[in-house]
Amino acid sequence: MEGVGPTATAVAASSSSAPVVVRGAAGGGAAATRACPRSYLILFNVGKKQNFGTILRSAGAFGVSEVCIVGAKKLATFGSQGTASATPQRHFDTLEAAKAELSAKDVRICGIEIDDSAVPVHTQPFTGPTAFMLGNEGEGMSPQQRAACDFFVYIPQHTGATASLNVAIAGSIVLHHFAVWAGLPEQPRQGEKYVLDPRRGSLDRYQNPSEAERAEIERKRADRAAKRKLEGEAGEDGEDDDLA
Repeated sequence: MEGVGPTATAVAASSSSAPVVVRGAAGGGAAATRACPRSYLILFNVGKKQNFGTILRSAGAFGVSEVCIVGAKKLATFGSQGTASATPQRHFDTLEAAKAELSAKDVRICGIEIDDSAVPVHTQPFTGPTAFMLGNEGEGMSPQQRAACDFFVYIPQHTGATASLNVAIAGSIVLHHFAVWAGLPEQPRQGEKYVLDPRRGSLDRYQNPSEAERAEIERKRADRAAKRKLEGEAGEDGEDDDLA
């Protein structure tokens, strides 16, 4: 891709809804700036906890802007190789709440599923910022998940050796296709590895939170406040029982 190579850098905008700004070399050293559509990952109804770590690792490698976790308060991150915190995460109580947040940013939801309406992922049928949602490895997508999707993609297989791919593998392949379509620059390499971005510490994330991190801090505060309120009410009920 012209103007983008291993030495290019991606600079994330302050808002997770804005495109990723890419600066690279083009035209014999002239600076080129362009915007890349963002990708999101929705984790809901995914079976087998060991899949989460692999999915989060791939999300970090392929430039996912934010992971939307629906329902679960915590994820098992075994297999992420320490990359779980590299991608911002935001928690939602319901899939409807996650869809409303994404729709407000003009993000379309793409279901990764072998569906009659699905198109092959290598055709790259993307039009802008996209959130990808995986189904349950055993049962596929629920009716609720299907209804939330704007379109579907599938990964063509070339033998009958297996009925479907592992959900983490399928997600990784699709995220890579989107990153290529969006024009995200390749990360610089050093030896046989890619150069790691500097890791932000917990204090930095608390003092200078991103939009997603700020929302997560506020969610945890609200959860703690609700818990204290319930404990206080339970304590008052106990005192009333003692006086009765």
